[in-house]
Amino acid sequence: MKSRIGKILAFAVCLCFALACIGCGAGDPVSSGSANIGKTGEKTTGKWVVEMYICGTDLESQGGAATSDLAELTKNRPPEGVTFVIQAGGAKKWENKDIKRKKINRFVYDKDGLRAVETKPDADMAATDTFAKFLKYAQENYEADHRILIVWDHGGGTVGGACYDERSGNMMSLNQMQEAMASVYQKDAKKPPFDIIGFDCCLMATYGVANNFEGYGRYLVASQELEPGNGWYYTGIVKGFNDGVGSDPLILAKVICDSYIEGCEQNGTEDEATLSITDLSKLPQLRDAYEKMGVEAIKAAGKSPKKFFSRYARKAKESANFGGNTRDTGYTNMIDMGDFAKRTEDLLPSTSKQVEEALDAAVLYRVSGALKTESRGLSCYYPYQIEQQPAFEDVKAASGKYKALYRYLATGKAPKVDDITETQSMPKVAFSIDSMEDLPIRIDKDGAVTCKLTKEQMENLAAVHCDLIWYDANQNLILMFGNDNNVDMDWDSGVCKDKFDGTWMMLDGHPLYTDITNETDNNITYAIPIKLNGKQMNLFVSYEYASGTYKILGARAGLNEKGAADRNLVKLKAGDKVTTQQYALSIDKHGNDLKLVDRDSFTLGSDFAVKNEKLADGTYAYVFDFITPTGDYAMSDMATYRVKNGGITSSVDAQS
Repeated sequence: MKSRIGKILAFAVCLCFALACIGCGAGDPVSSGSANIGKTGEKTTGKWVVEMYICGTDLESQGGAATSDLAELTKNRPPEGVTFVIQAGGAKKWENKDIKRKKINRFVYDKDGLRAVETKPDADMAATDTFAKFLKYAQENYEADHRILIVWDHGGGTVGGACYDERSGNMMSLNQMQEAMASVYQKDAKKPPFDIIGFDCCLMATYGVANNFEGYGRYLVASQELEPGNGWYYTGIVKGFNDGVGSDPLILAKVICDSYIEGCEQNGTEDEATLSITDLSKLPQLRDAYEKMGVEAIKAAGKSPKKFFSRYARKAKESANFGGNTRDTGYTNMIDMGDFAKRTEDLLPSTSKQVEEALDAAVLYRVSGALKTESRGLSCYYPYQIEQQPAFEDVKAASGKYKALYRYLATGKAPKVDDITETQSMPKVAFSIDSMEDLPIRIDKDGAVTCKLTKEQMENLAAVHCDLIWYDANQNLILMFGNDNNVDMDWDSGVCKDKFDGTWMMLDGHPLYTDITNETDNNITYAIPIKLNGKQMNLFVSYEYASGTYKILGARAGLNEKGAADRNLVKLKAGDKVTTQQYALSIDKHGNDLKLVDRDSFTLGSDFAVKNEKLADGTYAYVFDFITPTGDYAMSDMATYRVKNGGITSSVDAQS
């Protein structure tokens, strides 16, 4: 298989000769739930201890987010019997003058106000021992009828964990959290030590996280998606206590969810917000259904590996996913469990509905913004980036059956599963796309670029995308415009057809490099590399099919090297300086010099917008990308588009 860069260079050389010859001649938030959750109003009773583990990290040092949340918390005092026990550390600097840098700071907040109670020597907030010592300190010093744990920081889902200490550069894994919890408490499914375990972090409403804390918490409150910088709304949580939650932690959990959406609305960050309540006592039923689904998948894969994995991968790519999952944003590999189960009903008919039913029984309540209506409350792992499979296997709380399934996908070798004897005779699997490299294309009677795939070829594919490329011999430059879903792919007939109309996504007339992060039945979301006021970020933009309009959601940095997601969603505003970026390749340099380069720099005016606009006159190429379930790809032959004065001519006369 040729490399993508080699293919483009070959195209450029051919196109250069050809041109030389020519020269001679989304909405309101929604909530849902199956539980009968009461309303506030009954006086808060019993002793409530809320343990807050605040790892400030760059959220605090570069924006004061922890300080802002402490200000929210202390705006109103809680009622008698409610005590917040707080540990803060993990940031290079603090905007709160009461928090000492290079120390572990402990505070109490109750009806008498906020006060420092202890300062400990500096420690890594991502270390197992640091977390365990805080849990033990709160247990031994603050008696409770209802104990709540809130972990505050970055999150990275099942594989990434949470609590990124910016000074040590470490992140606390789920294994570490479980080890710390087990060193202080005994697991008790009937009477767990915590009524609520909550994560004011990104991406932590996952099956793996729920599994990790079963027996330690009654309810999990967490977000499937990236949280915005405003995070949970602590003024609303304290107000919930004052309005009265009785003795019911589930009512408090609902207050956390509803106040979170309220806070997001105040900050204009509600579009992609998610938060859910999972009843961890229902995990055994969900685990049983999910593991059985994994068994059914392994058996189905063993009968016809390529056919199964190609269809399975398509279902995963169609499902709601969280965190970006592109080259520029990084890969979290988290998809919605309910949406995925629903889409696999025809592929896994015996178990997918059981998973949906068990999930709906476990997720008692959820809130989501208009762009995340498909979220069902818990995510599960799918390896969009197959290289992360070993890291998934290291997570103790992750599903054993899915570890085996994805090991089979990654290695092509029969998985070792103790209670499935059929795995011993499963065939090796390898995806072959050699026959699709330089696949012939043609121009149909309507002027569309098309190609035809055989049944055998389609069994090797998870997706078909399109790439748009711009070429200029005078500037010695090839520019990639990114990929889009602007392909009509018929998986029954094998015919794929382009839908290029000479326009592309632009911000105030400046072309953007696009990467699809999520596609639903109602909208599609893109991540776009830019520099915003000089800082490297990804601009997130949503396109709504019904209205045919784009909405700018904001910009944030990608995952860091430890897999921590950036919570700081920055809203664009007039006066911001934007530099668009595209991947570029020099025509006369033979080698892998594809680089992200700055293109247009401009200042946003008062009425800036993203919309499809006509491309500038020039020569463009269009290619189909054929992608396997393991991420390998082949490229079809290239079509040439010549755009001039708004008109488009297409041809296949400049082939590589």
